[in-house]
Amino acid sequence: MRSEVSEESKPKKKEKGEQLWFKLILFFVPRLVSLYFRIVDLTSKKLFLNREYEEQICKKQPFTCACFHGTMLFPVYYCRRYPGVVMVSQSWDGEIIDRSIRRMGYDTVRGSSSRGGKEALAEMIDQIKDRNYCSGLAVDAPRGPSRKVKMGIVIVGKETGQPVVPMVSWATRQVQFKSWDSMILPLPFSTIVMAFGKPTIVPQGLTNDDYERLRQEIESNMLDASELVENKVRELQSGARS
Repeated sequence: MRSEVSEESKPKKKEKGEQLWFKLILFFVPRLVSLYFRIVDLTSKKLFLNREYEEQICKKQPFTCACFHGTMLFPVYYCRRYPGVVMVSQSWDGEIIDRSIRRMGYDTVRGSSSRGGKEALAEMIDQIKDRNYCSGLAVDAPRGPSRKVKMGIVIVGKETGQPVVPMVSWATRQVQFKSWDSMILPLPFSTIVMAFGKPTIVPQGLTNDDYERLRQEIESNMLDASELVENKVRELQSGARS
């Protein structure tokens, strides 16, 4: 006669965050990310376009950085010089990103448009106001469509009064992943081109039409900046081959 094993007596499967392999990833990967970007920074040339926006705004007052998810890696690393808070998703992948971002000196809040977004956005706005922080959002995260700005960045700009400054980057040597966002990873010994896009000031007292108009304006400014860096990189690569 077979004895039945109750559900309570069965060993419980460990959550991902409790498993040893994931704890090792959480320990090593953020350190490797930080080391990697230091190497890229030290070995690469940097070319900045529209840098007058950084001089006129970023160096004089807190701002909100708007990045596309696929081209955010170098701008996030670069902006560590500006004390700020960044929103990171609540996924397990987000846990790795969270720890990597914190090692660069940022504070973080956890949430996205698909999970915990409203609470995280409110917490981010509170931190910005309480600590006079800059802030940053991947405007098309967490699932795209790629390079399609969502409304969160407009809300942050309105609630904080901070100018929204697009930042995008491209590199002469990079890996481009086959992901929803076509994420790029700059490689060492390259020329990294980073552009500041035209800032947007989000006023108070917006109508529904105003929100959409400003969302489109930010998206247009980001696409213009993206086109600028990509054209510059192609120009540099063409010059190197000739």
